[in-house]
Amino acid sequence: MIQAWLITMVMMAICVVMAYLYVQQRDRNRSLQLEIDEARTSKRHVNDFLASMSHHLRTPLNGVMGYAEYIYSSTREPMIQFTSKIILENSLQMLHLVNGLLDLSKIQEGSLDLSQSSFDISDMVESVRALHQVRADELKISLHVSLAPNLPSQMQADPYRVRQVLNNLVDNALNYNRPQGKVTLSVTPSSNKQWVVFSVQDTGKGIAPEMQETIFKRQQKSDNPFLLRPNEGAGLGLVLSHHLIHLMGGKLDYSTKAGEGSMFFFTLPVQGERKLAA
Repeated sequence: MIQAWLITMVMMAICVVMAYLYVQQRDRNRSLQLEIDEARTSKRHVNDFLASMSHHLRTPLNGVMGYAEYIYSSTREPMIQFTSKIILENSLQMLHLVNGLLDLSKIQEGSLDLSQSSFDISDMVESVRALHQVRADELKISLHVSLAPNLPSQMQADPYRVRQVLNNLVDNALNYNRPQGKVTLSVTPSSNKQWVVFSVQDTGKGIAPEMQETIFKRQQKSDNPFLLRPNEGAGLGLVLSHHLIHLMGGKLDYSTKAGEGSMFFFTLPVQGERKLAA
């Protein structure tokens, strides 16, 4: 009798403990789910805010740029041309930043739309070179284009996004180069001619080792964002470019050597490919 009573008490104790543990685990799961839901809601609110802010900023920025361009082209007064040019260049830089924020928020939401059409590779690269040539001349940096002789004339991708990535890479190469330096924009086909390899090489200082692991990740370049050097930017260009190339079915990578410069390169399929934004 005593043994049966002990067994019954032990079984009851085990049941009580198991019931307690179940309730604790259930409450923890509910709490965790609430935290996940709150994090998703918070992230969605941030993305909505960025999208709304970007849309509202672009309208006045376009107005400022339009008036600055009008003033620059309608006067021959050197000082007025100089100041209107500064306004135009800084407004354009801010517009690129706003567009980058909007694109990143769309990528995070999985709502970024990519087009796919056939375009001429040589014309694309030449338009990128022409856009940056004046600035390269001002910085006394030689800007060259190199196209492989066996390069296919046409490829399929989103031409706007390919141009956007190339502009980001060339802009970085000019920003971080040295006086009398060189930037080379090259395009070559892969050995099986199913892929096209774009590369932008500079002769700058190279990338510091501590930055290499996080170069394609969102990061704060300084503890105080207002202490950034004039040529540093907000760090969105490479992050956005990395996402865009991935969504087009390619890969963006780099090589660097201290004191000799860096080369950023990406591959894209000739026939085009699109992935869903994650």
